[in-house]
Amino acid sequence: MKELTKEISKYEKKFNLVRNLELKKLVNYSNYKNLPFQNWCNYQEGFSTQILDWFIKYLKIDIKDSVFLDPFCGSGSSLVTGKSYGLKSIGIDINPFSCLLSETKVNSYSVKDLDIIRNFSLPKYKDEKDFYKKYEFSMIKKLFSKENFNKIELLKLAINNIENTKSKNFLHTTLVCCLELCSNYKKAGNGLKKRKKINELDIFNEFNKKKLQMLSDIGLLKEKASIRVYNKNINSFNKIIEDDTIDLSFFSPPYPNCFDYFEVYKIELWLGGFIESYDELKKYRKSAITSNLNANLNQEIDIKELKELSNLLSLTLSILQKQELWNKNIPKMLSLYFYEMNYFLKSLFKKIKKNGHVGIVIGNSSYGGVPILSDLILTDLAKKSGFNVKEIIVTRNNETSSQQYDKISNLVSYIRESVIVLNK
Repeated sequence: MKELTKEISKYEKKFNLVRNLELKKLVNYSNYKNLPFQNWCNYQEGFSTQILDWFIKYLKIDIKDSVFLDPFCGSGSSLVTGKSYGLKSIGIDINPFSCLLSETKVNSYSVKDLDIIRNFSLPKYKDEKDFYKKYEFSMIKKLFSKENFNKIELLKLAINNIENTKSKNFLHTTLVCCLELCSNYKKAGNGLKKRKKINELDIFNEFNKKKLQMLSDIGLLKEKASIRVYNKNINSFNKIIEDDTIDLSFFSPPYPNCFDYFEVYKIELWLGGFIESYDELKKYRKSAITSNLNANLNQEIDIKELKELSNLLSLTLSILQKQELWNKNIPKMLSLYFYEMNYFLKSLFKKIKKNGHVGIVIGNSSYGGVPILSDLILTDLAKKSGFNVKEIIVTRNNETSSQQYDKISNLVSYIRESVIVLNK
């Protein structure tokens, strides 16, 4: 590992690695989960709405007439901040649930839209026997009490009868945000875990409470701004954004840590009607960036081009391939991840205006005791794409499993979360 640590040290000096642990809370969504907009649902791996505000003030960016881009917008934290500044904004995400959540947060609602939402009445309860039949989802009967499941389906039918699109989407989002809360399962790690006790929350009651909460939150955003949200993958990036049109971009791409965002949001995706079959779920997984082992690992890579991407990446992969790993496909997954991110960063460079700014929140990981320095590798790729590197700000050290800690030992300090600061 001496050769690897020597190379890491060289990169850290080259890219001006600094520490600001005061940012720790801003890159961790859980610290702000009870604040407006953040508390709509249990969204994993997001960051605070305040981090974009910090970035703008830290770099003293003149945002007048600026266009903002978040190409991995998730739950819409940065778009909410963008709207509070009156920024013309663009959000992109592969997860359709994330896109609905983001769009609902930043939509501008008319008095008519809000009246329809406020006056929406809960459907009359009736016991149905056939709702389960339409679901291919194998867990469907385990997720809710029979009464709650019936109420969910009755709410969906009532919401679908609304003609006003913004009001319908708002109420649809309200329902989807209540699903995990009222389920017998909860998000845990990289999937769902059965609760220790049967969930006794009533979906009708929680729906009404959530609706009032969400209405209160959207009333906080007074600024009017043009905001577009696209349910696309990064391969569609060039078709959505024109060159030299973006002044500011701040985002957090999926980390190459085997976290499957479609696995952890199965309740929302299936019960929210975003997917209706395992084939649809598979298509989403295969079209997403290769950050986990359920992604499309059958893609071909130009080995010569891969080796030329980054010396640190090449050295890391060569060491990793000699280790005993829990899955033999991990090196291929990592290769594809950085291969795809390289293509994305090259495309992003073309979209950013001269003197434009970019911030990237990224976390490092570890496999077989080998640290994967994603912050340094992505910075290297960004530099080669044409960006100027201002610095890499380490915001916190991440936790790792006891098994990984035993393997990685004194290299555990490399498992961190950072903000990469770039400009053009």
